[in-house]
This record gives sequence, structure tokens and C-alpha cells, in this order.
Amino acid sequence: MLPELAPRQRQSGKELRRKFTCDKLVKERIMADITAVFNTALKAHNAPPVTSHRYSIDRLDEFLKEAYSINARIADLTTYLRAIRPSYLSTAPAPRRSQRQNSTDHESTQDTAQRHLSDTERAAIDAEAKTVLRQLHAAVERIGQTEQIRQDTASHVALRKRNQGRLGAIGRWAAGGAVTAKSAEEELEEARQKMLNAHREGIVWYLQAKLRETGTLQSTMMEIRIQREVEKTKSVLYKTKGSSIPFSQSFDPAVDSEKPAAQEQERAHPQLSDEQMQLFAQENQDMMKHYQDTLDQVRTAERSLIEISELQSTLVTNLTEQNEHIEQLVQDSFFTTENIGRGNKELKKASERPSTARLLFHGTCAFCAFLVVWDLIF
Repeated sequence: MLPELAPRQRQSGKELRRKFTCDKLVKERIMADITAVFNTALKAHNAPPVTSHRYSIDRLDEFLKEAYSINARIADLTTYLRAIRPSYLSTAPAPRRSQRQNSTDHESTQDTAQRHLSDTERAAIDAEAKTVLRQLHAAVERIGQTEQIRQDTASHVALRKRNQGRLGAIGRWAAGGAVTAKSAEEELEEARQKMLNAHREGIVWYLQAKLRETGTLQSTMMEIRIQREVEKTKSVLYKTKGSSIPFSQSFDPAVDSEKPAAQEQERAHPQLSDEQMQLFAQENQDMMKHYQDTLDQVRTAERSLIEISELQSTLVTNLTEQNEHIEQLVQDSFFTTENIGRGNKELKKASERPSTARLLFHGTCAFCAFLVVWDLIF
């Protein structure tokens, strides 16, 4: 069996190598740069050569420059939040001073993101992120309002130019067309403006969506942090209760519950010294201070969460409205060709049917010619 299969295997291997070589040659031909050959052909036909186009943000208009700037700031904030997420959500105790000092001596960007964060630093991160989110939201709203003003101005200018170019409704009546009829150039210009409006509103919608994702990331981090702080507080309280059980068992279990409280204190106090009483009082004060600080942190985080939630609600509302507007613009742009064809047909019909102004002009010319001939004859 093996001698019979060997020639077939060699033949199949040759076919595979031949096929691989052919595919490689085809890919090389497809990926080959034929710009020089194409420029030579253009030169033979006295046509300008093809020049390489280098994309540069500096050549764009102010709207796109501002949009790129906002997008870069959103990306930086998202990258920063994702980098500090492990340290921000970590509940591990702070390292020793020696380790912390060594880490500051040889600290890189990743080490800064992975180092331990105190509660003060976490609160500062929350406040800074909230401020940046507000600034970015205001920037997106500003470019959206600027674009809306530009659209309104462009529509008013186009309407005024249309009325002045054809003497308004009187000129259209004299031409025999309807008052609301548009020329092919006006239809094309209107279609171009609609496409530009849809493109820019899509950019605003994209920025709002990215900003919403960043706000969701920040709020999720804060929610997880609050949840872990509460769980940590509950675990500390449970350990404190567990540690107090041996102390309660150290008392005499045969104490009668019906005896006065004074007798119970007389039996309990001799077992505690003044130093122990002061130590317990100090521990109670420290626990109360710890719980009060934790409660203040939770309240501050809750206020920040409420503000971020309000900002996200505003972004969701704006995204919904922007999406509906973009869909309407896209639908209008799809019907642009049909409207242009319909407008051309209406213009052709208007030019074919008799115009009142044209008939009046011809009648006036005929009457004047009749008067001139009458004056010459008689």
C-alpha cells in the first residue's frame, strides 16, 4: 500500500507548492504599486499626474479640529481610568514605608498606576474625573450648538440667494414655474448640505456615545468601590464582635440576672484595670472615627454618582434626539436623487406650458408693432 501511495503524495505536494506559488504571484501583482505606470500613461495623454495625499489635521476645518481634540481627551481619560482601576478598587492595606519609598525611587508610568492609593487620592481622582467629564460634556454641547447655528445660517443664506437670484416669487411666476420649484443646482447644493449636516451630527453623536461610555466606566468603578468599602466595614465589625466574645466569657456565668446592676458592676469592674478601660475607650473612639470617615466617603461617592448619573441621563437624551435627527437626514439624502429628477421634470413641464408673462410680453410686442405700422400707413 505504501509504494502505491507515495507517487500520489509527491504529486499532491507538487500541486500544493504550485498553487501556493501562483497565489503568491497574484498577491504580489495585486499589491504592486503601479502609480508610476499610471502617471506615465497620464503624461502621454497630457493629464496631470497623481499626487500623494497626506492626511493632516491642520488642514481640516475648525469643527473637525475641535472634534479630534475632544475625542483625544476622552480617549486619554478612558485610558487613565482603566490604568488605575486595579489600584482604585484594591482594598489591600498600605505597604510599608520602605517599600513605598523604594517604589518612588524607581517609578514608571505603569508602577504609578499599580501603586497603592489612599482614600484621599481616590477622592481626588473622583473629583478630577467628574470635572473632566463636565468639561467634555460642555465641549460636545458647544460644538453641537455651533453646528446648529451654522446649519441655520446656511439655510437662511441659501434662501436669500435663491430669492435674489431669480427675483423671488415674481421671477418664478414670470418663468412659468411654481413658486416653490428649485433648479438642479439648488437641489444638488441642498443635498450636499444635508450630507454635511448628517456627517457632522454623526460626529457629535459619536462623541456623546464615547463620553457616555467613559462616564459609565467611572460610575461603575465608584459603585464597586462603595460596595467593597461597605463589605470591608461589615467584616471589621464582625471581627470586633468575635474578639469581644472571649472577654464576655471571662466573667462569672453564675451571675444572677435578678441582682441589681450595681452588684454586677462590682463583679465586673474588679477584673478590669484603669489602663484596660482607657484602652477600650480609645478603641471605641477609633472605631467611631473610622466608621464616620467611611460614612463620609460613602456619602461623597454617592453625591458624585448622582451627578454622573444626571450627566449620563442628559447624554442618553441627547443621543436619542441626535440619532432620530441623523436618521431623518439620511432618509432625506436618499430621496435627493428622486427629488432632483422630479424637479427637472417640473422645470421641463414649466418651460413647455405657456407662461402668463410670456403671453403678456408677446401681446405687448404685437400691439406695439401694430401701432407702429398703423402710424406709418396712416
